[in-house]
Amino acid sequence: MILRPRETRVVRRVPKSLLAVLVISLLINGLVLGAIASRWHSAPHRPPGLVSSSNAQLFGFAVTLPTERWREVQKAVAGDREVMRQLRAPVHAARDEARKILLAEPFDAERYATAQKRLFDAEQAMRLRALDMIPAIAQQLTPNERAAFARWEEDDRTRRRAFWRGLRGEDDKRPRQGTASGRD
Repeated sequence: MILRPRETRVVRRVPKSLLAVLVISLLINGLVLGAIASRWHSAPHRPPGLVSSSNAQLFGFAVTLPTERWREVQKAVAGDREVMRQLRAPVHAARDEARKILLAEPFDAERYATAQKRLFDAEQAMRLRALDMIPAIAQQLTPNERAAFARWEEDDRTRRRAFWRGLRGEDDKRPRQGTASGRD
């Protein structure tokens, strides 16, 4: 641009202090976004469900089936599910009773042990009845779905092992020392 006589060009410059504030603000934003991304990427995992066998895992796998297939499985075990709901009530009542005895003063260890035994018996009855549902669910699965369940269960077991190793501070990528195969 060429200036004519008697024309002046006004150049406004941003104060250096403002540039410094903008750079500092940009750095802080980068740190905050980096911290959020890091936290999101390595979010603490929930503890896995405490289950003792693949039977309980079959319930979890069945939920992952397509909606229509899941409805078919639900229909096959509808009567059993109602019985299971009825068996949960004594479990909840026994758990509440044990909690009340635990909190009561003075503490009565004998009453608490008896309440824990009742809770165990109620949970055991519910688990034994749940075992009757397993063949009905497995029977509804196709061969491909049963194979998918085996893969799903192994992946789930690997995640649970990694979770507990992480809690113990172990490196879940290396085999455990003291075992020949590296498996738990």
